[in-house]
Amino acid sequence: MSRDTISEIRKESERFLKALNEELYRNLSGLKRGSNLNSIYQAHPNLGQADLFLSLRDMSPEDKQEGVRPAVPLLLGFLARSFIGSKTSKVTDRILATEALQEILVERRSMPYRAAQAEIKKEKKRARREEIDKGRKEILLKLNPLFIELLNAMHSASAEVGYSSYLRLCDEVESLKLDHLEERAQVFLNDTEYIYRDLLGWFFQKKMDLKLKDAKIHDLSYLLNSFELSANFPKTDLKSLAKTLLNEMNLGNGENVKSDLAQRRGKVSEPFCLPIEPPHNTVFSIYPIGGVEDYESFFYGLGSAICYGYTEPEDDFESRNLRESTSVEIFGQLFETLIFQPKWIRRYLKSDTGGDFLRFLYLRRLMKIRYYSGKLIYEIALHKDEDFESKSDFYKQVLRTATLCEHSEADYLVYCRPFFYTAAYLKASLVEPVLRSYLRERFDEQWWRDKEAGDFLRRMWKEGGKITSQEILKRLGHEELDISPLITTFQEVLG
Repeated sequence: MSRDTISEIRKESERFLKALNEELYRNLSGLKRGSNLNSIYQAHPNLGQADLFLSLRDMSPEDKQEGVRPAVPLLLGFLARSFIGSKTSKVTDRILATEALQEILVERRSMPYRAAQAEIKKEKKRARREEIDKGRKEILLKLNPLFIELLNAMHSASAEVGYSSYLRLCDEVESLKLDHLEERAQVFLNDTEYIYRDLLGWFFQKKMDLKLKDAKIHDLSYLLNSFELSANFPKTDLKSLAKTLLNEMNLGNGENVKSDLAQRRGKVSEPFCLPIEPPHNTVFSIYPIGGVEDYESFFYGLGSAICYGYTEPEDDFESRNLRESTSVEIFGQLFETLIFQPKWIRRYLKSDTGGDFLRFLYLRRLMKIRYYSGKLIYEIALHKDEDFESKSDFYKQVLRTATLCEHSEADYLVYCRPFFYTAAYLKASLVEPVLRSYLRERFDEQWWRDKEAGDFLRRMWKEGGKITSQEILKRLGHEELDISPLITTFQEVLG
């Protein structure tokens, strides 16, 4: 593959990705009920060609000229996603339209399917949470055949480009090392099981008069967004709070980052970030419900988006627009975990961090990482063969072990995002405590008030797609992923 071919890929990819992310944003944010992803892929057929992906993958070291070599991993991952996306865009359009249009009837009141999880998190009455969850499951009965169709298409496409499995394709192009990551996920579950069980059972009994053995996942969702975690995170202007924080770190006001905090009908309740035209236009979205959830989602979105906002505008397409998924997650989690720092809470929220509050807050994060650990174990098993219909019982079993709460078999496919996002999240969870510790030791315990810490982060962000999770680890003085710093984080508060 010549330098000229790489240049043509960059030009077409720029137009394609901008159109694709704009369309995704409109649907996921509730601005548009349907989606036209398939027409966007059809308008850029070259990026969906297997030959283009294979020619880049199979380039010899001699063919990788200076100036082309650094671009190859990012472009290879992008072309893999484009190829899989071209094969699945029709069914993805149907899934997005179905999700956006479906409504749940609860006590003669209609609510959007996409808002169901958010409503559960703030619903005090258990019977009503059950009713919302029942309506959500009924819609999943319509969606699950579409998810199976999507999985089959992803696996077939992987075989078309010569991979023995979709799992193998993702592992290679995303550099995930899934076997090693699965082992670490199991270790984390084993090493935190006792403290998690003890704390969760105690809080369920104290806050909700509910025995752990009877708890369902909707009970856990409500528990961890209520009580102290609601009162200590009052409703505020999150955008103004972010400006204050960024100014203290000499990071400006984040002018290139746009936040969508509207509560629209048809909007997804999970936070997401999409680079539309970086560095000038990156958007992140949250679905506000009040309490700790808003703070956590907002600062996670801010960290995910701001690493695009400081990209050099004259850099090549891949450096401006593409990132290793794990590296984006690292910065998202770095900003998300600000709300777990007692001095940050006292400074910005004027909240008391005494009593059970901090332990309750850290239990929330511990649950989230245990959930993703279990989910990775499950997803690896899901993709090891194509018998997708038979995996619902295994899903319930693994997620019950991870969260200690009952899950529904109806959920076994709905949260499986492409290209093992779960793995990227877990890898980032291992790196983020190392980065946070480095910032504290090199700059200040309150690194989030230090201009030199801001300069350090900005220099990494300016490198765009070239800054991978492995490169971040090396700069922090580490060579390999280590689970110890993450476990230590919880032992210091919960141990």
